[in-house]
Amino acid sequence: MTRSQSSIDAAGHETGSPNGVRLSPEQWDHWYQTGWPTMVSHKEAQLFYNHVAPSPGTSAVDLACGNGQWTRQLAAWGLNTHGFDFSAEALRQAAAAGAPDVTYAYWDIDGDPIHHNLRPGSVDLVTCRYALPYLQYERLLTDVGRWLPPSGTFYALVYVDQPGVSRKPDADPFHRGFTEDEIQALSSGWAFRRTYSLSRSQKAVVLRGYS
Repeated sequence: MTRSQSSIDAAGHETGSPNGVRLSPEQWDHWYQTGWPTMVSHKEAQLFYNHVAPSPGTSAVDLACGNGQWTRQLAAWGLNTHGFDFSAEALRQAAAAGAPDVTYAYWDIDGDPIHHNLRPGSVDLVTCRYALPYLQYERLLTDVGRWLPPSGTFYALVYVDQPGVSRKPDADPFHRGFTEDEIQALSSGWAFRRTYSLSRSQKAVVLRGYS
């Protein structure tokens, strides 16, 4: 299964990308070498467990998995987890941390064909923490809906743009968010939708039953 490659204009903007400038793998490599990626908090893990109830032995895919913090949390609950990212440094850190029942692979979600492991109905849970605003997420959610069986779950965690604050995606390129309206629109085409807040600036989205 393939899909069209993303196109980049002369200014470095990705055609169809909701927030404009596409960050390169090298920029993310530098971030993981020098930045402070957001840790998985006890509150996030507990709320996810309460709302999603992950089942041991089922399969999970973590998109834009970074250095593998969330994949390791999923594995700790007994899920067979696969993480994808296009930052070689993030994947190096993830592999170095090590965890049973976790594997990692390089994949440019917007630029590459759909990964051969992601077939219709092939995965029970798909997660994506903080990365949706960087991706062509409307197309991605259509793909996710195909990869999941009817009982499967998609989970996203996003930063929330505050009302009245002008969006400047390049001011802090590693903390892009969505408006409340954009978060609401993520559920289009899904039979079940639930959102809940981790903080004033962080919101989780749980979707099931893509039609």
